[in-house]
Amino acid sequence: MGEYVYEEKESFDGKKVKVLGPTYEEGKPDAKNDWEAKLGSPEDRLNYLKTALRYWYSKDWFGSEKRKQEA
Repeated sequence: MGEYVYEEKESFDGKKVKVLGPTYEEGKPDAKNDWEAKLGSPEDRLNYLKTALRYWYSKDWFGSEKRKQEA
């Protein structure tokens, strides 16, 4: 990949700061990443979906997901 690219930006208080630029490799993925293929049984799929949907719809929040005001 090579050396890192830095950009100079202005911070919230007006000072010039050096920030890291993009570090990803350009291009497209080689193959489709199918999340269902990673999960074996139907129960595994249901648990995955319940966990994912909890993030959006649950009133029980944990750790960094906790918000002071509801969205």
